[in-house]
Amino acid sequence: MTALWFGLAAACLAGAGVLLYIDRLRRQRSGRVRQVWARNHGYSYKALDTTLPQQWRRATLAKQGYLSAVDIVSGTRRGVRFTLFDLEDSATIVAVQRRIGSDVDVDLRLKTMPPPKDPDLELLGGMGERVVFASDVDIARRVCDERMAALAEILPDTLQVLWSENTWTLGSLPASASQRDWDLTIDGVIRFSGLLHVLPPGAAADSAGADRRRSRRSARLAPEPEPERWEPEERDYRDSVADLDDYRSRGESPAGADRRDEDHRSADSGSDAEQSDAEQSDTEQSGDDPFHPGFRPYQGPGARS
Repeated sequence: MTALWFGLAAACLAGAGVLLYIDRLRRQRSGRVRQVWARNHGYSYKALDTTLPQQWRRATLAKQGYLSAVDIVSGTRRGVRFTLFDLEDSATIVAVQRRIGSDVDVDLRLKTMPPPKDPDLELLGGMGERVVFASDVDIARRVCDERMAALAEILPDTLQVLWSENTWTLGSLPASASQRDWDLTIDGVIRFSGLLHVLPPGAAADSAGADRRRSRRSARLAPEPEPERWEPEERDYRDSVADLDDYRSRGESPAGADRRDEDHRSADSGSDAEQSDAEQSDTEQSGDDPFHPGFRPYQGPGARS
């Protein structure tokens, strides 16, 4: 009897090992396929990220933060950045980030899918083969227009859930989806994200926009800086010390130099006085004669020969 139990345990252990090996081979093959697909489209590839799923909390990612993201692809499609990854073996997720987020979250899923577990999401209504839930039903009605109805009709069945979280728009599909399903899911999430721009911006976006407006207003009202005034630099020339050193170098005394300077000043003043007297005499002479010095009076017609 004991041998039988040991035999069953060994068989179970061997079967588990075989299953793990098969799963590993499948994961490696899937990873290579994802890597080749990313390279062909010019996207970037990353094998593992343990913290990426923790950014979101709704729909397929509700209470799944303990799982890791594998086979992650990031790139730009139609001018929009996206991230595609596998939530281990649970599902494949596509995430697109919008510029302006909203506090109103919207959930669009197939009728065959179970309803969301979030207590703040309420049923808004049906739209084709899908149903809509929202955190604010009255505001979310503006999203459910003809464009949303047309989008719900063309979405592939592999895209099971579409939902929004603040600035993010996400979609989930089975982990066994094909490359064509990845392309269709990325396009569907991008289109769904574009329809959500009609939602009112969130409190964080409002505060950030108000801060930017205040900074621009303050920049316009800020006074221009006054030009710097030039002020002459104060220097101590120490004239007396310099003069004494100059006198000593020439072998003269300061007194002799002072007398020589006075003689020069008296000579200069005498020459200036003579020049002013000459100018005054010229002015007086020109004042007595009303004509210009070069004026020649008319002498009449010359004698004819």
